[in-house]
Amino acid sequence: MHESLRAWLAANIDLVFSTSTFHRIGTGHSRAMYRVTADDGRRVVVRVEQGGVFGTTSAEECRVMRDLHQAGFPVARILGSELTGEVVGQPFFVMEFITGIEETAGGESAEREAAVPDERLLDLETAASFVDMLTRLHALHGAGFGFDIVPPSPSDATRLQVQRWLDVYRSATSLANPLIIEAAAWLTFHAPPLERLSVVHGDAGPGNFVHSGGAIVGVTDWEFAHLGDPAEDFSFCLAMRGSRTMARAAWLQLFAERAGFELTDDQWLYWEAFNLFKGACANRTCLRIFEEGVNRAPNMAIIGTALHQVFLRRLAGIVHAAR
Repeated sequence: MHESLRAWLAANIDLVFSTSTFHRIGTGHSRAMYRVTADDGRRVVVRVEQGGVFGTTSAEECRVMRDLHQAGFPVARILGSELTGEVVGQPFFVMEFITGIEETAGGESAEREAAVPDERLLDLETAASFVDMLTRLHALHGAGFGFDIVPPSPSDATRLQVQRWLDVYRSATSLANPLIIEAAAWLTFHAPPLERLSVVHGDAGPGNFVHSGGAIVGVTDWEFAHLGDPAEDFSFCLAMRGSRTMARAAWLQLFAERAGFELTDDQWLYWEAFNLFKGACANRTCLRIFEEGVNRAPNMAIIGTALHQVFLRRLAGIVHAAR
């Protein structure tokens, strides 16, 4: 793969590198990520699909990221893409490597990789900047961002997303799970009305943005992005990505103060169920990929079995208690 990728990078984005500067980035599951340092010192990230993990595509992710970058949103600039899978066996795209800027003790700016030992750790200032960034994202006009699914009206958005994830689940297994079917029906029936479509990240929270000096310098991992309800992002951060960073009460206070966003307990419960449903359906794809030999990494088997079951049990508990 290195040789094929080296030739493609040289021919398409004028990037020449040696084998020793090609490194796997060990975070994330949906894509294989490689940091490449060119012979002239330039750094890029190559983002490679893994046989349909989570039922998302590089083609849509590329379109969305390009449009967001053009709109001035902090995302990495796409330098090139190969979406046929003919070069390395899977579709991939290449983007700029995002670095952070910090002030040195002498007051001079020094460029460095914006990374910490645990990427989910952040202080209150950075968390506030993240909520501000999320609010800015949700304020973007939904039209023209390259999404595969464009709801005919705002109130159709959540129902279409429920159907999307049900279809992803069905594509991953021939077994009809009654808990998944029941949850899809419950989520569709109780989908809250929506007045305005927003650009939704879909996987929002610590670990999916680069920060430095209390500021957000880049937002990553756009494979779940779509048009929908901002509540999905706030809930995902609250119940999943942000839960190991700050207490629930602290996040709720930030949402209210920085974004003017508040929900009732029942509304929070609905969106937690929605995100558990999305996760359970997406995670099931990993078992298919493992079984078919596309990716035999142990994390694929674990996500497709144990994590899928954890999400499904929590989801069923919410749905059954709410009936």
